[in-house]
Order: sequence, then C-alpha cells, then structure tokens
Amino acid sequence: MIIDVRCRLTTKEGSDYFRTQTQKSGAYGRIAAFKDGTEEKFFEEINQAGVTTAVSASGNNPGMKLGYKELPNRTTSNDMMADVQKRNWGKFIGVAGIDAGGVYHEPIEEIRRCAKMGLRAVFIEPGRSPGCNLDDRRIYPIYEECVKLDLAIIPQTSGPLGGKNIDYADPKHIEQVAEDFPDLRIICGHGHYPYVREAITVATRRDNIYLSPDVYLRMLGREDWIEAINENYRAYFGNYGIADRFLFGSAYPLFDLKDYMRFFFSLPWKREVLNRVLYRNAIRAFKLEEDPTFRKMYQLDLPDEEVDPTPAFIKAEQGKR
Repeated sequence: MIIDVRCRLTTKEGSDYFRTQTQKSGAYGRIAAFKDGTEEKFFEEINQAGVTTAVSASGNNPGMKLGYKELPNRTTSNDMMADVQKRNWGKFIGVAGIDAGGVYHEPIEEIRRCAKMGLRAVFIEPGRSPGCNLDDRRIYPIYEECVKLDLAIIPQTSGPLGGKNIDYADPKHIEQVAEDFPDLRIICGHGHYPYVREAITVATRRDNIYLSPDVYLRMLGREDWIEAINENYRAYFGNYGIADRFLFGSAYPLFDLKDYMRFFFSLPWKREVLNRVLYRNAIRAFKLEEDPTFRKMYQLDLPDEEVDPTPAFIKAEQGKR
C-alpha cells in the first residue's frame, strides 16, 4: 500500500508535458499507459507497481529555458483533475496547478475555484512563473489562501529544474514561508536537491514541512536521506521526527514505475519507517486521517507491524532470489 505523491496522470488529455519530456529522454516507449492513453490503463499500470493512491501534481505555468534545457509549458486542466478525483476517490488525489505569475489565470480566483471542485492541494512553480524564490512576497497571497481553505501546497523545489539560479532550491526560502505560515502544510516536491542536508535540518525544525525528493533520491546525497530517516535523528537532536516528514514519490511517468520501486525497495530502510514514508505521512500531510475511505484502504486502525506495504511484485521477485 503506497501513496505516491508524484505520480501524474498519463491520459491523452492530461499528459502533454510529460509526453513531450519522455519523448526527449527516450523513456516514452517504456510507459505502456502512454500508448493506451486511457484512465483505465493508468490505474492498471500504477496498481501493478504497487501504488494504491496517485497524487497527480501536473501544473499550469509557462515554460522556460534553463541553460541548455528547454522546458515546455504546463497546461493540465484543473477541471479534469477534479473529475478524475471524483470518479476515483481513494485511488487518486488531484492537485490544482496554479500559475503563480498569473499568465494563465488569476491565481487566487483559480485556487478558490479548485477548492470548490474538491481539490485538496495546490502545485506551484514560482521559479518559472513569475520567476522568483519561494519566499518572495508576491507569492504570499497564495499561501494565505491555502491556509484559509485548508489546502496543502506542493512547491517545486528542484535545484536543477526549479528556477534560473540553483539558489532557488535553498530550503532557507521555504523555512521562511513555514515561519510566516505555521498552519500551512508544505510538501516540498524534489526535496530541495542538491541541498539535502540543509533540507533535512529544516524539516527537523518545522513540523509543517514535508520532504519528497522522489527521483532525486537516486542522486548524490542518498545515504544522508536513508540515515536521517532510519535513525530519526535521535542520536543528535532527540526525536525530531524526520521519519515523519518524508513522503514517497516516484516522478512517474518520467520514469518506469516498477523500476523505481525496485530501486526504492533495494535501499536499506528499517522496517519500522516504511509504513510512515509510504503512506502514513502522506495521509497526515493531506489531512485524510479521518476520511473513511482512506482509513479502510490503508488499515489505519491496525499497528504498522501488521500491515506490510511492500508491493506484491517486489515480494515475488525477492522470493525468487
């Protein structure tokens, strides 16, 4: 049982950005759901890989040029996100893609509209539009509205892909936001890579910051993530709860989901942290603890040791070794 907080829809209507990106990288042919292009195939593919709930943070904002990289526009329909979520509650959490720069829509009005449609989170990429850091006061009305409407926010925090300068990913910016908005639930997509140790330290200081490095877990700094989560920082600062601040994400469909699962479950995680990082933390971040669908799906009334979240295909492959 897994909540994947970076698992985007692959339908023909909802995945232009990711189809373009995977065609550039050569990964397109490895994603069967792209070829079919239906909602049914998307859920079939992620279910086979062990994902119970997909969080689809797809976005709406203009593209930009970063060095040699040309990043295309993101234009995922928020109405479609709400429709898919309504039809598949429990299996799908739609995220409102908000253009913080106001090119595609007026951001506050769009946030209010998306909240009325039932979307529970907002995704922003201010490094692309309007082209500023996460603690820029131009973005603060978005944070204020999310607090008013009790929405989680998922800012893009990648150093390689987030903004014009790598300093965009420095977690000092999001810590200022957490200080100014202590009731805002913040899910840091891409985990502020390459500022791994800084991000871990900020998360030990702020109980409203969650980190999801997703594909960047494969890069430099992996050992720091594993040690901080497994040891929960008890040896250094007392139990500051870093194991309660980490969310699983795969970056699907930019990469093959089963391959990422094989990588993740090959890492030396302690058994007692897995349920937290694979679904319990996400349920808290999206404020779903009392939702009856999620309580039943994730067996929240059972102790962790009685619920094994490992995907069936991983167990089968491990059993053959």
